Amino acid sequence: MNKKIILISLFTAKVLLSETLPVITVDANQDSSSTSISASKINRVEIENTVQGNGFISSILDTNPNITVVDDSKNSNTAGEIAPGKISINEAAYYQNNFQIDGISNDSLIDPNLSNTFDLYDVPGNENEIFLDLDLVDSIFVYDSNISAEYGGFTGGVIDVKTIRAGAKPSYKISYFHTSDNLTQFHVKDKETFEKAKSDKRQPKFEKNFYSMYINTPIDDSNGIIVSYNKKESIIPGAYFGTFVDKERKNESFFTKWSHYFEDDSVFDLSATYSPYESTHIQEYVKDSFTKIKGGGFSLKANYEKDFDFWNLRTNLGLKYSENSKDSKNYNKRWLTQNDKNWGDLVPGGNKNSTEGGSGTIDKDQKGIAYNLKLQSQEYKTGDLSHIFRTGLSLDYNKATYDRKDDMYFYTNPVSNNRIDCNGDLEGCSYSDQYFSKRRVYQAEKADADILASSIYFEDKLKYDFIEFTPGFRVDYNDYLKNTDLAYRLNSSIKPFKDDKTVIYAGLNRYYGKSFLGHKLREARAPYYNEYRDSVANTVQDWGTSTDKDSIKYIFSELDTPFTDEASIGLRQDFLGMRFNLKYINRKAKDKFSKQKGDYKIFTTPNGTKDYYRPTTFANKGHSESDIITLNVAPTKGLDFDTFSFGYKFSTSWKKTESNSDDYDDILDDEEDEDINKVYYNGKFIDKDNLPIESKPKNINLHLNFAFKPVNLFGIPTRINLNNIIRYKLSYSSIFKSNEDETVTYKETVPGTNIEKEYETDVYKDYDFANSVTFDLKTKFDFKISGKNHLLLDTEVVNLFDKVQNVQNSRSSYLTGRQFWFKASYKF
Repeated sequence: MNKKIILISLFTAKVLLSETLPVITVDANQDSSSTSISASKINRVEIENTVQGNGFISSILDTNPNITVVDDSKNSNTAGEIAPGKISINEAAYYQNNFQIDGISNDSLIDPNLSNTFDLYDVPGNENEIFLDLDLVDSIFVYDSNISAEYGGFTGGVIDVKTIRAGAKPSYKISYFHTSDNLTQFHVKDKETFEKAKSDKRQPKFEKNFYSMYINTPIDDSNGIIVSYNKKESIIPGAYFGTFVDKERKNESFFTKWSHYFEDDSVFDLSATYSPYESTHIQEYVKDSFTKIKGGGFSLKANYEKDFDFWNLRTNLGLKYSENSKDSKNYNKRWLTQNDKNWGDLVPGGNKNSTEGGSGTIDKDQKGIAYNLKLQSQEYKTGDLSHIFRTGLSLDYNKATYDRKDDMYFYTNPVSNNRIDCNGDLEGCSYSDQYFSKRRVYQAEKADADILASSIYFEDKLKYDFIEFTPGFRVDYNDYLKNTDLAYRLNSSIKPFKDDKTVIYAGLNRYYGKSFLGHKLREARAPYYNEYRDSVANTVQDWGTSTDKDSIKYIFSELDTPFTDEASIGLRQDFLGMRFNLKYINRKAKDKFSKQKGDYKIFTTPNGTKDYYRPTTFANKGHSESDIITLNVAPTKGLDFDTFSFGYKFSTSWKKTESNSDDYDDILDDEEDEDINKVYYNGKFIDKDNLPIESKPKNINLHLNFAFKPVNLFGIPTRINLNNIIRYKLSYSSIFKSNEDETVTYKETVPGTNIEKEYETDVYKDYDFANSVTFDLKTKFDFKISGKNHLLLDTEVVNLFDKVQNVQNSRSSYLTGRQFWFKASYKF
């Protein structure tokens, strides 16, 4: 095939999809194989015509009934945020997906579950290495069940993203996107407190401005190139000692891609992406608490695709760098509020402590190289049995570095003494005022950890008459956990009428989760320790530590790899121009990492007194089970009327999830010496690990798309597209922690002592959530100014009717009310 014809066909397809077929339909050529029937594809048409919000991939996935997206920007309390939402597939942890961009993983392995900005021990992370803008995406494939052996490293699902390629004719585009608090209605529980903007969780004021441009041009008959730049920024004023300071969120994306088309129809792509992210934070009544978080990174990828006589070859090579870093003061002091340490009095109601400082400067990064090779045979037969054989291998090496250049000190237990001599200590003592008798030391250190992971898979799609069976298996190994994980994949389908109109499908599959560099990095790091001191004759003494207290140590390398067993059955039926897909999935997650509190241990402080603590250990004791029923309905082709075309997607889901704990996502949170594992539920104290966490949400989504025939507005040929998303959440109940101020006292005697210890434990209750419905709308006007010059004006209205709706599993947080987004673009 002539190279120019390939380029022209790509460009023609893009034009047809974006201008003459802008309605929602199912892909009539969708693969009906047993390993692909549960997949969903979002093409460029849907991406351009759906409500995009912050413009990341997560923004357009929440109409999929198997996906839950937790997006802080859709919470009335935090509408100013711009980071991508967290994607949970079939109730699995959001960081346990396999998120690929052009065949290379975009998963961050350095503590993606940490979220506390002011964590003293570490840095908050994200499950994504880079944040890819939707303008760069050509298509998204989502695999939520019956997943091919080609994919591993997940217990949730797979998100496989293909970026855009250059077309046969040059095109250029610039865009501007805007929203703010003036264009947003807020639904909050305590409006007075919310408007004071006291923390990152209260954002009554914000302004978002997004900018983008791209150049898409052929170089010659064999080569094309794309260059793109995107910038998203949000300014969020926050309270600080009676004034307001601007906190910033900023994400940039620099992207370029060169594509070369060979005479033999093979294609080579070389792409580079640089996408840094920054956010700034401050605590209202904490002096010098300014903190900057840095994330994002860089990737360089090469892709080669070729059809041989018998094999189809796809191979990818990627170099990656990403970071999770933090700039902050290397001390945190909780003074008594007295004398010149009196800013605690500014806190409403007063505060016994005047706090100053940050959480330490830490540089963390992840560097990696990834390679994969995939082969798929042409269909061949052995007797009456046809085969399509797939195989492949991957190698993935990642190295993480943790660098704390200076010691970090967390001072507590202040002692008032108006005659105290600080003995030269000006950091932890105030002359003739007070001194600290305890501090936690986070040592300056540099630690490295690396993981080499490898995998191989085999899969054979067998077809006999109207029966298809796809057995496969996948072997994964890495040199950290040192577990050889053998995952079976058994999927089948039956076409009783020997066509694609009726398909019955089922599967039995095992999925193993990924191993995290963050876990190994913590094993390599020195644990923090406590130091103590007293005063003698009103003079502070030197710091000393306790020799018989074990430090908290993170050991994961001896654990098994968490995995999920899945059983599914479904029916896909075409009827009256519609495609119905009804599916039931049962998933049992096993060997999940869990944090355990051990028995009390006694230790001796430097002054000879006894104290006690409960050591922390980690185990494979987490488990959960989910039952999920989903129904999807969409037309097989667009419905044409005199003046418009119409497309739709209807989906609904019923989910029931039970787990023995709700906090496995937080197993690496900073430790407190007096942590307690008891909660109060149903009239009795139980271990939190045995809390019967249960959730039964039911959702209905209806996605409507109207594409009007060209009309003249102001004498200009104009295309108009209306896109509507209706979400109806049925009532459900869940076991949930009650109000923060509702606690119950739990007492127990420390073994080996007569000390009775009292803890304030959380109270858990059953809560009911009411029915709710929201309506999102997008209008798109495409004015053809002349030739290739187009002016596009988009308006997005989120929650058009300003309905009050709880955020999923939250009784005190509500989705944003009516919010307008305005976008202007010019293509030429």
